[in-house]
Amino acid sequence: MNIPDNIDNEKEIRIYRGNGISNNGKVFRIYLSENRKWNAELIQWFLPKKINEDEFQIISPIVTKLESKIPLEQVFLNLEALNIEYLPKEELFQYKKSTNKVVFDEDEKEYVIMSTEKSVLDGVDFLVKYQSDTRKNEFHYSNPQSYLNNYPGIDEYEGFVKILKYVEDNFNIKLN
Repeated sequence: MNIPDNIDNEKEIRIYRGNGISNNGKVFRIYLSENRKWNAELIQWFLPKKINEDEFQIISPIVTKLESKIPLEQVFLNLEALNIEYLPKEELFQYKKSTNKVVFDEDEKEYVIMSTEKSVLDGVDFLVKYQSDTRKNEFHYSNPQSYLNNYPGIDEYEGFVKILKYVEDNFNIKLN
């Protein structure tokens, strides 16, 4: 993708969309460059194409400069206002995807807590990297829209889906 793994810019947000079952993925970036100019871009990357058993063709990423309906600095601040800085890692709210109930275990002859969770195998995963001066956040969500459909009311997924919708609407792009 020709971008460093770590964020070097003073202010930057990256939303990586994984490839799922396809051969490509996307990265949305909005950042303040070294020359103090705001930029937004969508980078679409591709897995190498197999030509034969021993040969693969590298496909160059496609970088699209994005135009916004409002100034990019305002877009960045709006994403901060949507709490991108505070969204937690998915592991911290994993418990919200399970349903617990107390049942009597005949083998143990005692009451136990039985936990069930509907696994979601389809969908798209996202990795978000955020930096604004010294403030940083990074989190990964697997299939947020699918889990939100199965478990309505998980506010972390709701907040993230609002962020995705805001980016898609403002830049007229599709991330999900």
